[in-house]
Amino acid sequence: MIAPALAQDTDLGETDFLIMDTSRAARSNQLAAERVLYATEQAIDAASFIVSSVGVDRLIHAELKRIVTRVPGVRAIIVIGPDGTLLHDSYKYPPNELNLADRIYFRQAISTPELFIGEPVIGRTSGSSFVPVVKRIGDNTFVAVTAPYSLVDLQSECGDCWSLALQPSGKIVSMFPPESAFLPELISRLSGKINASKGAGSTVVGYQRSVFSVVWRKSPDFGLVSVSVRGLPDTATVDVDVN
Repeated sequence: MIAPALAQDTDLGETDFLIMDTSRAARSNQLAAERVLYATEQAIDAASFIVSSVGVDRLIHAELKRIVTRVPGVRAIIVIGPDGTLLHDSYKYPPNELNLADRIYFRQAISTPELFIGEPVIGRTSGSSFVPVVKRIGDNTFVAVTAPYSLVDLQSECGDCWSLALQPSGKIVSMFPPESAFLPELISRLSGKINASKGAGSTVVGYQRSVFSVVWRKSPDFGLVSVSVRGLPDTATVDVDVN
């Protein structure tokens, strides 16, 4: 049973420590994501300069490939023309004959002048999941093909912890360890509370006969919400019950 809101926590010291540790993890989670995103935006800006100034496709490919090696978590940079045609791919030369005009991130880029993080998608040729980090510059759309787990702190030393990266809408961009059921539902039920906060927030929540510390931080530059979740003793006082 979930502890009622006024229940006495019999192990307050341990619970306080775990909540503080969740806050530290949320900060590390945010820093991990921002490290990748700052480097990615610089790489995309450099890629744009190369595409506009180098007239030989093979040289553009070589330069894009060199740039990618310096960006943590990014597997490739692709350049999409105004009609959706794949123009350049740092991973492969010549690029596959693809039209990506139907991709949601491509359509979003048309009306979004800033760098943004799209929903995870499956690569058409690789078959692997990736997070598109996208910026439209001039007529072209630049996409960093980003490994999902590079946007979260893995918290490998904790067996009862989760790290997530969310879009401002609350949609999950990345989550580790991957959890198909209860954690996405928990975050969905907290989405109103998360959206209502400005820069950061936290709560102790009761859900499915368990108690969790949930801490989130919003990136001021990229709109990404970094969330850390940690299991607490069932004696912990609950702020909100979302069952």
